[in-house]
Amino acid sequence: MFKRLKTASLLLAWGVLIAIPQTPLAAETDALSKLLQKVDRLVCSTPKKITALYTSDMVIIADDRRVLPENRIQDYEAMIAQLQDMKCETKRTILAGNAGDKIGYLLVDELISVTSRLSTDERQHSVCTYAFTKQRGIWKIKHEHCSSLPDYTIVPGDDALYYFHNPVY
Repeated sequence: MFKRLKTASLLLAWGVLIAIPQTPLAAETDALSKLLQKVDRLVCSTPKKITALYTSDMVIIADDRRVLPENRIQDYEAMIAQLQDMKCETKRTILAGNAGDKIGYLLVDELISVTSRLSTDERQHSVCTYAFTKQRGIWKIKHEHCSSLPDYTIVPGDDALYYFHNPVY
C-alpha cells in the first residue's frame, strides 16, 4: 500500500512539474543566460577577457577536476592558435534555474561544437551547474561545474539527466 501511495505521489508531483509553464523561468534567468553567451563569444576570440565575467574567488570544476582560470585561458589560446578559421557554437538548454536579488543559479544541458577548416567537428556534451553572484549590480559567475555526458545524441524531448544517471556505455 505504501509503495502505491509513494508511486502515485511521485507521478502526481512529476505531472505538476511538467504542467507548469516555463516562461517565468526564462524571465528570471535571462540575465544569467546572457552572461554565459558572453563567455561563449569571448572564449573563441579573446579568452583573457573572460576573467572579468567571473568573481575573483571563482571555482571551476570540469568532470572531477578543479580547473584554474589561467590554465583554462592557456588552453583556449592554444586552441585558437592551432585551429584555422575556428568556429565555436554552444547550444544550451536551461533545465532549472532561479535568480534573486544577489544570487542565482542555472542547471543546463550544454553541447559545445568547435569546427575549423582543417579538422573535424569537436563536440563536448555536458550537464553543468552555474552559481552567480551580483557584484556592484553586475552578474558574475562564482561557481561552474560541468560533467561530461557520453558521446551520443539526445533526441529532442528527451531529458539529458536521464542519460546522465542511466548511461548506455
